[in-house]
Amino acid sequence: MKRITVVVLTIALLAGSFPAFAGTESDRAIVGDTLFARPVGVVSVVAGAAFWVLSLPFAVLGGNINETTQTLISNPISYTFGRPVGDFDYQPSVSRMEDQK
Repeated sequence: MKRITVVVLTIALLAGSFPAFAGTESDRAIVGDTLFARPVGVVSVVAGAAFWVLSLPFAVLGGNINETTQTLISNPISYTFGRPVGDFDYQPSVSRMEDQK
């Protein structure tokens, strides 16, 4: 009985001496981005490229290849690989097409 009491008290003292993990909003955003948003972003890059190939004949006929490329390929790549980890408010840079106008 005495041994059990000593073990329980030792565990209680050790458990109370470790600092609690005080994660910040930024820490949670980084973890969520790494575990969920980046893999979904990779999938969106692949899907966007596939949709771009499918839409290419229509984009050529409509004369909007630049807009289609920007929307389906450049923006997902920029969002997945170009933004800082954990920054969900990131906006892709101004497209080259808008610079030319």
